[in-house]
Amino acid sequence: MSLLRLVAQRIALGVIAAWAVLTTVFLAVMGTKNWHLETILALEGRGGTTPEKVREIRTEYLSERGLDRPLHEQYVDWMSGMFTLQWGESFQTGEAVFPMVMSATARTAMYVVPALAVALVVGLAVGLYAAMSERSASDTSTRGLTYLLFGLPNFWVGAMVLSLAGIGVRFGQRSQAIRPSTLPFLYEYVLPILLVATTLSAAIVSYARSYSLQYVSADLTKLVRAKGGGRLTVARHVLRNAAIPLVSLAFVETLALIALSMFVIEALFTIEGLGLVFYNAIWTSDLPVLMGATLVIAAVGVVGNITQDLAYTALDPRVDTGSR
Repeated sequence: MSLLRLVAQRIALGVIAAWAVLTTVFLAVMGTKNWHLETILALEGRGGTTPEKVREIRTEYLSERGLDRPLHEQYVDWMSGMFTLQWGESFQTGEAVFPMVMSATARTAMYVVPALAVALVVGLAVGLYAAMSERSASDTSTRGLTYLLFGLPNFWVGAMVLSLAGIGVRFGQRSQAIRPSTLPFLYEYVLPILLVATTLSAAIVSYARSYSLQYVSADLTKLVRAKGGGRLTVARHVLRNAAIPLVSLAFVETLALIALSMFVIEALFTIEGLGLVFYNAIWTSDLPVLMGATLVIAAVGVVGNITQDLAYTALDPRVDTGSR
């Protein structure tokens, strides 16, 4: 199988996975109570509005959003629109959904990508160093720091920093969306990068140390030392051999941690990124935005999966991903 065919196969599987996820989201939204509508109707009822007027408001709400049509018609329209990138307008704001979601994705990438780069460099270096210094004071300190970073909630650290800086933190109530706001550069850009990087670094350090230990005392590593290889040469040899399981586990762990951090960090710092847009779409039952954001998240997973397969071959040509 050629490399091009492998990529095409992964894309095809990704499309099927995206379709399944979008279908699940669509049915979940349609099959559950519309909290946003119920809130509107409850407020109208408390204001003394007559039952007839309340029913009229419900009918108008559903009609404006096309939610009064048969379910199968809505499903066909939504799914065809998603995969042709015709995402329509937001129910809540009236903005075009595609540029809105793309802008939010770019904003999220502004702190996720640097954080990932920092975490990979620091995590691999520290994990490898700890493995090559097994049972030393450095190894013990590294493991202790890793456990601390694993257990320390980054949202609490961020909230404390904002509080000490005298910056008010606005948390949305259960039934309300969170309004984006602008903070000083240090708190809006630098601090989110550091918080996400420390969380990711803890996982990468743990994996790097664990898998590097398998090769530190291996016969091939002893041979490298016997031939006069220095500490850096040995480290490169160990890392190259441990790279395959590291890529696999770090990929899964990184996606999971980023997904969690994306919602927590953006809610805490009120950053108008993909996590905050997705969160607000849930609370306001904004189906176009919710479906569009879901498709972007699925697409990131597909791209990451393809990148992982390509990385296997690049790191170790002996690994057959089906491209030969």
